[in-house]
Amino acid sequence: MILSIESSLPTFKAVTFHEGLNVLLSDKSETSTTKQTRNSAGKTSLVEIIHFLLGSDCDKDSLFRVPELISHTFKGRFRIGGEVFTVERGGAEPAKVFLLAGGDERTDLLKKLDKTSERFYISNTNWKAFLGHSMFGLPLDERGTAFEEPYTPTFRSMFAYFVRRRDSGGFISPERQAEKQQRSDWQVNLSYLLGLDWQIPFEFTKIRQREKTLEELRKAVKAGALGQVVGTVAELRPQVTIAEARAEKLRRSLASFEVHESYKELSRHAAQAKTEMQAIVRRTVSLKENLEYLELALQSEKPPPCSDIQNLYAAAGVELPDVALRRFDEVNSFYESVVVNRRVHLESEIVNLRSQIAADETEVGRLDRERSTTLQSLDGRGALDDFLVLQRGLAESEAQAATLRERFKAAELLEGESTKLDIDRANLQRRLQEDHHTRSEALTQAILIIADAITRLYDDRTGRFVVSATDNGPEFRISIEGDRGGGISNVEIFCFDLALFNVVTSWGGGPGFLLHDSHLFDGVDERQIAAALQLGQEATQGRGLQYIVTMNSDIFARLPLPKSIDLNSVVLDTRLSDVGEGGGLFGFRFE
Repeated sequence: MILSIESSLPTFKAVTFHEGLNVLLSDKSETSTTKQTRNSAGKTSLVEIIHFLLGSDCDKDSLFRVPELISHTFKGRFRIGGEVFTVERGGAEPAKVFLLAGGDERTDLLKKLDKTSERFYISNTNWKAFLGHSMFGLPLDERGTAFEEPYTPTFRSMFAYFVRRRDSGGFISPERQAEKQQRSDWQVNLSYLLGLDWQIPFEFTKIRQREKTLEELRKAVKAGALGQVVGTVAELRPQVTIAEARAEKLRRSLASFEVHESYKELSRHAAQAKTEMQAIVRRTVSLKENLEYLELALQSEKPPPCSDIQNLYAAAGVELPDVALRRFDEVNSFYESVVVNRRVHLESEIVNLRSQIAADETEVGRLDRERSTTLQSLDGRGALDDFLVLQRGLAESEAQAATLRERFKAAELLEGESTKLDIDRANLQRRLQEDHHTRSEALTQAILIIADAITRLYDDRTGRFVVSATDNGPEFRISIEGDRGGGISNVEIFCFDLALFNVVTSWGGGPGFLLHDSHLFDGVDERQIAAALQLGQEATQGRGLQYIVTMNSDIFARLPLPKSIDLNSVVLDTRLSDVGEGGGLFGFRFE
């Protein structure tokens, strides 16, 4: 139960609740429009505060992070599991839930001391775990349990059915408490709340995930992204056949391949001969250059004409004594001998160079003939290197064939997975049918509550609650006969929530209250609204439970309420208004 909601905000209008039917009224001015700020009165904000105090997330776009509210806290008193708790939480430190009262002797609340305020708090995560355990029997510690995995029942998903939020799209359909709630979430959580085997829809979730993965793989294969990784059976079968045939052909070629035993030695010999020939050719070029130089030098080695010497001595005879002139014949003879010796040396060097060049040319010819003979001996015979290349080709072909075989197997598994999924889905559907049969008593209770509610709400309509065991998991559907006008969809949500509230309370669970924002009754005939309030009162009064409704005062004043509803006791003392600056829940307006 909710006992009270307060705030550190001085202008906040505290709200105190009681057992049974609670109606929080808001006065609406004649000039009010749907385009006015969301906090003009604060009915929807009260719903958000209750969620905030009971563990909702507080992201950067949260109401409690706006500048006008972030420095303030909100306080709530709740009766949980027979014990009264007072908790406080603010947008500045949303991860901390301060425990102001209650739980002193409890060991299932992991309390910590806040050094700044010297108050005890628990983390929002542990607070949700405690609430899930107290209200719905979830394990305090999920580790090592079936609830440890994703897509299993959670406190926040189940609690949202008892306090639907308009801004989350909670008034769109009965089975979803939020517009973006996934099938897996509502199937699992509703099955848990209705006392069915929730693990069956949980297995359906796994099948849908496998199907999604399979579909993504198929799209990738079709788009070519995985064409070299998977492929299709039809495409891979001929590829595997061709690759295996190619590998077999190479095996036969290797089996009949003849390798020359001395191929490597002869190959090295031929390469060496080529290298020597190239060295000799380079040396011959140098020798020929030297030969050309010596031949030119030989041509330039000539003795000077005798007349030049004689003229020299004739001129010298005029000046020198006769003894010097007598040496002319000796000097002439010496000079001639030097020239002769120089020519002899050059001619000898030329002969040697010509001999070396001839020898090199002979050697080049020999090496060329030897290399040709070696190459001819290898002509038409298989080489060892060629054999090794062929072996590598075989290895590559066998590897390619093996890869294709694995891809072929993967493709068969991929295509076979679809069949397996169909089988698994059919088996799960059979298990679901058996579970609904085995637990028919739980379903019967919800079916009768909804049927009775529809009968009480409409004199001229009948309806039913249908729970189907489909091949995509359980389906929960309320069907009210007749046209869909008059807010029929919203009435279906009311009937569903009322049945869920009664069923969960009967097995000892739930928050102990059901809250409906005034938006649930938009478009609903006033007679049906009055009947809904009576049904809510009957479901809670004298049982320690609450049915809380927020409503505009002008609508409430027109309701043909039965005498069993005492206005003085059901209408809360706190009254909201969108008239004036201080009429709303917060006492001021903000965007």
